[in-house]
Amino acid sequence: MPSIHALRHALAQAVARFHAEGVRGVWFRALSKLGYRRLILVARPLEEPIPDVEPRIPLAIDLLQRSEVAEYLEFRPDTAAAEVEARLEGGQLCFVARHEGRIVSARWAAVGRAWIDYLSCQMPMAADEVCPYDQFTRVRYRGQDAAPATTVAMLRHLREAGYRRTVGTILPGNEASVRASAKTGYRPIGRIGYVAVGSWRRYFCAIDGAVAPVRRQRA
Repeated sequence: MPSIHALRHALAQAVARFHAEGVRGVWFRALSKLGYRRLILVARPLEEPIPDVEPRIPLAIDLLQRSEVAEYLEFRPDTAAAEVEARLEGGQLCFVARHEGRIVSARWAAVGRAWIDYLSCQMPMAADEVCPYDQFTRVRYRGQDAAPATTVAMLRHLREAGYRRTVGTILPGNEASVRASAKTGYRPIGRIGYVAVGSWRRYFCAIDGAVAPVRRQRA
């Protein structure tokens, strides 16, 4: 039988999850165990104003080059070299912020296609859409506005490159994420998910009021 300590820990986690996600979040998490998963699709038009962010430390922000993979791996040793190289070869962009010559924060942007692990499918994307993901900042540099500054640089680069909007996903019921994304200009544009019974699975996706096809094969 579980120990009293383990039971208390599990109860504390459940209470913390309830406070973070609310009733709807806990409900959708339970449904996911039964074969129903859904995500909210959100987008931020790049034509809207992009606010200035002044980092609290000097930063040099640029795109990661293929010759700099080893430097990125020192920054993110939890990522395989083959994965980083595959991302770059696939046309994905990595915006890195350096302080005193060392990478302290980074954020990736998927162009053309983006894989959703939670649903095991690709997110339908137009040619002029980009999906930012995998933002990470070294622990000692958090709270220095390195991540927001990197995001602003990314958004301005994408706008100048001719992209129309950035897109992403949010778990239903995660009100904290909904509020945070709204503050940065994101708005709901649709939903994507599936219903599964045993090995049978049916996907659904609606974007801007229109049905969109879903690909289950990872590119």
